Order: sequence, then structure tokens, then C-alpha cells
Amino acid sequence: MKLGEWLNKELRRGITVMFIPHNSVKPLKTSVSLSFLIFLVISWTFLTVTAGYLYSRHIDYIMVKTDNKLMKLKVTFFAKEVLKSREMLEQVKENDEQVRSLLEMKTKKAIEEKDGRGGPTKDETNDLTRLLAGKIYEMNQQDIHRQTVALEKETRKQLESFSEISKYVQNLRALYRSTPNMWPCAGHVTSTFGFRMHPVFMNEEFHSGLDIANEKNTPVYATADGTVKLCDWQAGYGRLIIVDNGYGYCTYYGHLAKILVNKDIPVRRGQLIGLMGCSGTSTGNHLHYEIQVNGNAVDPSKFLKKPLSGENLSRS
Repeated sequence: MKLGEWLNKELRRGITVMFIPHNSVKPLKTSVSLSFLIFLVISWTFLTVTAGYLYSRHIDYIMVKTDNKLMKLKVTFFAKEVLKSREMLEQVKENDEQVRSLLEMKTKKAIEEKDGRGGPTKDETNDLTRLLAGKIYEMNQQDIHRQTVALEKETRKQLESFSEISKYVQNLRALYRSTPNMWPCAGHVTSTFGFRMHPVFMNEEFHSGLDIANEKNTPVYATADGTVKLCDWQAGYGRLIIVDNGYGYCTYYGHLAKILVNKDIPVRRGQLIGLMGCSGTSTGNHLHYEIQVNGNAVDPSKFLKKPLSGENLSRS
């Protein structure tokens, strides 16, 4: 028998299928050919695979649609947060400008650019168009990267500006602490800055400081922060302390009865450094107080409030 004839005969063979219920109902049976049964199995398999495929495609579509909605929400949230950050950064920038104005401090850019100029870039115009159209979520990865880079760049500029202001304030504070602006001792002025008749040699000469008289051992204080440059006996000055205050300032304290500091040590404004005396070329107990700026003697009274007579000094 040929294969084709045998296969045709087998496919036509009848198969009885019986359904036996678990109650008194009479069993049901039906007869179908093998070929029909194979057709049913193939059809069932096809329908199952097709339904599964369509179902998975539908699920993928729903998931993609959900992901897109979530992405839109995320992009919208990010874009709004960027706008808030830029607004806050703009407020910081305005505060920065106010602080600089109070300190009379300008940036190099402000000095170089006298006329106001500027305007939005093409990308910034496109961002505004999307915002006005309610399509802020249409930002792509490149837009997000551009805005974050711009925000980072502006933040870095503000940090640099704060650092510059901080250094400027520190420098002002150091300059203030280094400026001799208090009286070195209590007493009354017996000789002012400028030309005078020398009390010992009786000839006209230039007096490079102030003479402040009081009782022996009257406390003498440093009038500004600095470092002791010299503390020794010097001709004419007697026991002398010279403090290098920085920024070109040096202060001299002469005719002391006693020196209470050592060379090269730092001193603070208001610190006790010596006691008034009559050492050197002097006719009585007093302090020769001298201020030099960049090596030139200047009138100390320009740095001082009205003199005190025999009263305790403020150590501010």
C-alpha cells in the first residue's frame, strides 16, 4: 500500500469521543474523523497563539502609553522646577548686586560694560513658545541637557561671585583692623604733628607724631592689629615699639618706661604693649605716638577721635 493511500485512510478513520457526566444523565458520544480532530487542534492552537499575540501587543501599547504619560508628567515637573530654580537664582543674583552696591564693589564685567545689552537666545525663545502653548512636556533630552548645563553654569558664576564678595569683605575687615584708629593711651596732647620748637635742643624741627603726656606707667595699647617689628632702645625715641600693621601702615610708640611685647609676635588692637615713661630724649613722662604710611609720617590726629584727657581709653 502506498504512503498516500495509507495516510488518506488513516485520516478518514472515525474516532468516537464520549462525555460521561458524574450524575444520572445519559453519557454523550460523538464520532469525528481524525482529520477533523487534527483540524480542531490546529485551529485551537492558532486561535490561542493569535489571541496571546494580540493581547501582548495590546498590553505593550497600554504600557507604552502609560510610560509616555509618566514621561510627560516628569518632563513637565522638571521643566517647572528648572523655571523655579532659575527664578530663585535670579533673586540670588539681584541680592548679589545689592550687596555689591552696598559695598561699592563692582565686577570686572560691570566696569567694562557701561551700556545694558542682552536678549533671549533662539533656544530660550522656543522654550517660551512651548510654555505659552501649554506644550512644555515636548522638551527632548537635548533641551533638558541644555537647560541643566545653563543652570549649572549660572550657579557656578554666582558661587564665584559670592567667593569674590567674601574675600572683599575679609579684606575690608583686615584693612579696618590694620588701620590705627584709636588712641594709644589716656592723657593730653602736649605736642602736635608738624614743625615745632624742640623742647630740649630749642631749635625748629619737624615733629613726626603726637606727644601724649600722663603719669609714669600709664598703659599703652596697640592701636591696630599687626606684628611687632622692633622693640628696643633707639636714640631719641628711648624704649621704642614699632608695629607693622600691614597695608603700608606702621605705628611707633616711643619713650616707654617698659616694653611688654617681643619682636615678631602678633598683636591685636587694644592689646597692652607697654607702659608710658620718660626714656630717650624727653622732658617728662609722655608717649611719642607716630603713624607712617608707606614709609612717610602722617598726622595721627586724622585717624583719631577727639583726644581724651586723663580718662580710660576705649579698646574698640
